[in-house]
Amino acid sequence: MADGRQWQGKTKGGKFGQRFLLSFLKRFRVTALYPSLPFIIPFCLIFARKPNRALYRYFHDIHRYGRWRALRSTARNAYNFGKVVIDKFAIWAGRSDQFSVRVEQPEIPQRLFEQEKGVLFAGSHIGNFELLATAFEKNPKKINVIIYGGESEMLNQQRTSVFGENHVNLIPVTADMSHLFTIKNALENGEVVAILCDRLFGSPKKKTLDFLGHPADFPIGPFRLAAQMDVPVLSVAVMKEKGLCYSCHTTLLNVEPSLTTSQKCDILIEQYVKSLENVLLQYPEQWFNLYDFWNLENNHNRK
Repeated sequence: MADGRQWQGKTKGGKFGQRFLLSFLKRFRVTALYPSLPFIIPFCLIFARKPNRALYRYFHDIHRYGRWRALRSTARNAYNFGKVVIDKFAIWAGRSDQFSVRVEQPEIPQRLFEQEKGVLFAGSHIGNFELLATAFEKNPKKINVIIYGGESEMLNQQRTSVFGENHVNLIPVTADMSHLFTIKNALENGEVVAILCDRLFGSPKKKTLDFLGHPADFPIGPFRLAAQMDVPVLSVAVMKEKGLCYSCHTTLLNVEPSLTTSQKCDILIEQYVKSLENVLLQYPEQWFNLYDFWNLENNHNRK
């Protein structure tokens, strides 16, 4: 998606606002900030026109909601996003103990943790991926999380410090691609590598698949690496429930060992997209790709 329509994913608020949130949430429960959202969200809906237009199209064109239902869902999605952002700051402030995460079908990831092989966790920009370590805090394997550029140095330092205390290693994506060697070494050592697999981040290597009834592009890289190294892939989504509760949904992506690397890669991507669809049908209002993911606006203009 080098066409400029991709959302950059950088946390807003400036250094002062970010420091205030971290300082506040170190001292107070996260729910103390929730009541402020009904006063903030209307301004976001009015002034953040581009992401909100993309969200409206997501509900109206993808889920085929009527106009008023799409508008209401856009507002609720923004409200959910606000809660998740506050929750993330609480996690970065070292207060993940406030949250409870129920892992659905825990026997599936448990079997993978007991194997000597490394494991690839394929996540996405839905729910709250930052609670991955909390969901699997008793996991014996080290978790390595791939992070992309854009966040401030202060936030990255805070995340590295907090996650390091929970045996989670953050691997930043580098321009010289040296992070690929770090990822490969982690998988060879039998560790977990967690990566968000629903955005291209400028990569030209992509596969176009039917996603919720419309064509969308997904990156090939993570799935090709898993196929080449013959490591299992677990699709993971940590979704917000009521209060401070989350549920972790996992799907093991299965491929026949006799297939070629290219065939395995294709099947892994297809299964990942299907698992993402299944979760979004349950939680449509926790879709946090705040840009024109399906390129609906251009497609509409061509008609």
